[in-house]
Amino acid sequence: IPLVMIALKNNDVPDKDAGIKLVWEFATDTTQYVFRNNRTEFIESCHETAEEFPTSFYGVAINGQSWNIETKVNRVGGESGWIATQVIKTVSSDGRLRRWQWELRKNKRPPCLGCWKIESIGSSDRNGDFEARDRGNGWSD
Repeated sequence: IPLVMIALKNNDVPDKDAGIKLVWEFATDTTQYVFRNNRTEFIESCHETAEEFPTSFYGVAINGQSWNIETKVNRVGGESGWIATQVIKTVSSDGRLRRWQWELRKNKRPPCLGCWKIESIGSSDRNGDFEARDRGNGWSD
């Protein structure tokens, strides 16, 4: 995760969009499927999101003030688990806090057999919470 965050903060080093391209390389098939395996569309989407929404993931990763790792890596199922999560905290360019839960998957086939890939990056609410505090009255058991 630090590798990705540093690469995105320095997105155009050593060449244009190198950080976003790194994210693409570490993305699971799910992300690549959503973008129909079109890296150019993915890059454009990252820039559009970063420019329009300072508190979006790409907004804080590319233009934010700071980030730090908040939790240790949690391997679901213990050391042999192939799913892992980790939470980071960010401060956007306009000073707003967000927390992000990364879900990583250990690649089970070549290429890159055994490496960890990014399955998803989920955002907290504006208070930094991931879970709803109140179910509301619209649900029934």
